[in-house]
Amino acid sequence: MTRGLAASVAALAALWLVAVPGSLAAQSDVRTTADSGAALRPLGLEEAVLEARRGNPDLRLAELDHESARAAARMAAAPLFPGLEVDVGFQRSNDPVFAFGTRLRQERFGAADLALDALNHPDPITSWSSGAGVRWDVLDPGAWARRAEARHGADAAGWRARRAGEGAELQARILYWRAVGADASVRAARSAEEAARATVERFRKRADEGLLTRADVLRAEAGLASARADRNQAERSRDDIRAQLGLALGWSPDTVPVPTDTLTAPESEAAPAAPAFEPTERADIRALGALVDMRGAKEDEALTSFAPRVEAFAGYQRYADALLGKDGDAWSVGVMLRWTVFAGLSRPAALSRARAERTSAELRFARSVREARAEVRSARRGVEASLRAVSATRAAEDAALQARDLMRRRFEEGLAGATDLLSAEAGASAARSRAVGALAGYHEALARWRFALGRDAAGDLPGSEGQR
Repeated sequence: MTRGLAASVAALAALWLVAVPGSLAAQSDVRTTADSGAALRPLGLEEAVLEARRGNPDLRLAELDHESARAAARMAAAPLFPGLEVDVGFQRSNDPVFAFGTRLRQERFGAADLALDALNHPDPITSWSSGAGVRWDVLDPGAWARRAEARHGADAAGWRARRAGEGAELQARILYWRAVGADASVRAARSAEEAARATVERFRKRADEGLLTRADVLRAEAGLASARADRNQAERSRDDIRAQLGLALGWSPDTVPVPTDTLTAPESEAAPAAPAFEPTERADIRALGALVDMRGAKEDEALTSFAPRVEAFAGYQRYADALLGKDGDAWSVGVMLRWTVFAGLSRPAALSRARAERTSAELRFARSVREARAEVRSARRGVEASLRAVSATRAAEDAALQARDLMRRRFEEGLAGATDLLSAEAGASAARSRAVGALAGYHEALARWRFALGRDAAGDLPGSEGQR
């Protein structure tokens, strides 16, 4: 009997949940704000999605990884351009070789400097030098391969960041709908408590009239205590889910999101038309494709390590015995071929490793394409199953509500007892709970389908499943 009474109270709560306007939720939120000290901020679904993309910490980390990879790609391109160096130097010494060469560079070498004593024991000499030089790897296949590898790595990081954004959106949508359901549960629990209190008064009056027993009143009072406990638990669960949503949005714990959308039934019992889906266009699959290209560039680098490199250089130097002077100058240009004919077994080993890594990346890519197709099919089946559940639970709810209304009339006419009424109300409450759960499940299933399709393909699906 106690369970039956509690169920009837929940049924009354479900009715109130449908009829009570949003002002009741706003009043309850004000009380919660006063108790917790947190500021409540109303939030729609699409606004929550935008907030998640701006404030989600995982997305921000992925974006920083992308920025780092792009910088690495620019660094890898640097060796492909000529390098310019400028130098200024000072030196003073009586080293014979230094003194002899410095006098030559400064074009101040005279016949007296050829004396043996001057050669062996020269006076200290000052040398100021300044110059500029250009060095360029004219032919270095390995540098081009490293540049390609870095660029593909940056592409992969960019696609991973995009997928992280889609993941942040999915998380925000799921937590948002759970928060909507939690708000509905709190309203239902509070109305259930009020209904239980009214039931206690009604049973007490009937007991005074001799129509009910003391045991019936005690059962009603027990139901009121149970409804009060359920309300406390519902409020705690709602606060926890709101906190999770705020964390996913990147908000401070001092600000609590309050959903403004409601759970609404789908417009049709049929699932939306399936958009065209090409797995290789989804962000995470494209990231794996860029990884395959990156591994291919690594293999190219290993292959080019067997080839020679050609380096060109040019330079100009000025020499003087004062900082801004010019006693002599010189220039030089040249080309050099470098070829490492044998480097042990390191290069064949590097090539074997690069080929193995490329093959592994290709296998992971192919497997991910298959898994993506299966994921999309599974997500669509989830939407179809949730739609069937919505249809079935709505029909069950309508039947349960009609049965409850009929039993209420019979109870007022004295043709049904308290047990019959409580049983009917319990059935209506359970049917309402299943209907609300099915609606929440539909919205979550649709969000998961959107995520499985990826942003481009999911653009054909409804952008916002809620109603403001």
